[in-house]
Amino acid sequence: MDWDYIVVTRTGWQAFGQAMTVKVAVVLGALLFAAACRLPGSSSSCSAQIDWVNFIQVGSTQYVAGPQSPTALQESELGPVYAHVKFKVSGNVCDPNYRLKDGDAAFLDPGTPIYQVIGQPSGQELAARFNGSIVVYGAMAPAS
Repeated sequence: MDWDYIVVTRTGWQAFGQAMTVKVAVVLGALLFAAACRLPGSSSSCSAQIDWVNFIQVGSTQYVAGPQSPTALQESELGPVYAHVKFKVSGNVCDPNYRLKDGDAAFLDPGTPIYQVIGQPSGQELAARFNGSIVVYGAMAPAS
């Protein structure tokens, strides 16, 4: 019988080892990258739990509903649209040091219209639809 032999030299083993090391490093890097990414709808990796109050931020003014039971309005008490929600913080922000921005709201979805209230200055009260009701949001005095 005629047998073919493969002779592997020391440099051949080193080249093989280096190639495998590179492949393993690439696979591990890809796994770490994939683990760091969050798929839409997956649970967040927040390390802090934030209990948001029902607020909307318009310009530099924060408006808050409640705190007991929020005042509900009738459709006829709504004035013109004053602004729209740009970002919903609940479920999207877990940094306790997050700084609120114009258009942020705790529980209202982006695009939700924010209305003036007839008979009230916009710097004092605004309103929005929330959970099937029209809720009044009162302006908070700026922090001193």
